[in-house]
Amino acid sequence: MLSRPVLLLALPALATCFQAGASLAPRRAAVASSSLAAMVQKEKETTSAPNFLDRMRGVVVKTDAKPVAKEDDPEDSKNMMQKVKDAGVAGIISYIFWEWAFWGVSVPVAIFGFNAATGHFPDFSNQDDLGKLGAEAFAFVNVARFAVPLRIGLALGTTPWVQSNIVDKFQKDN
Repeated sequence: MLSRPVLLLALPALATCFQAGASLAPRRAAVASSSLAAMVQKEKETTSAPNFLDRMRGVVVKTDAKPVAKEDDPEDSKNMMQKVKDAGVAGIISYIFWEWAFWGVSVPVAIFGFNAATGHFPDFSNQDDLGKLGAEAFAFVNVARFAVPLRIGLALGTTPWVQSNIVDKFQKDN
């Protein structure tokens, strides 16, 4: 019953929040007569489509302006995968290593997650367990898509190490 005394102590503080303050009419009149309250509309000088920050600020853009072709984002996963391919054999080996590491850790985590959720390991002869396992796999693969840039970044970051410690040691000298 400790909550009643606390509520009784807080009640006066809550009641003061609803007191009527001074009239807002004098303040509104002062703001309307000041030159600081004048509204100025700026027109954007560029002909490009509004960027993310412009959309957040609500910048006005002409509607008759033709949209500018969007440049490919250099951080796009296709471009990043092209960087792995451009890194040569070391890039491919590094990417394969990180994919194996990711899925090699992910599969046991998924199996033990199934065990934690259901209380038993999956029984592949039980249709109910197969349905639950399929739902878990669907959810897991959708979440794993967000880790693709991380895996590509790790592959690109370890490419020089793979080049010097693996590829160069096993490469035939011509």
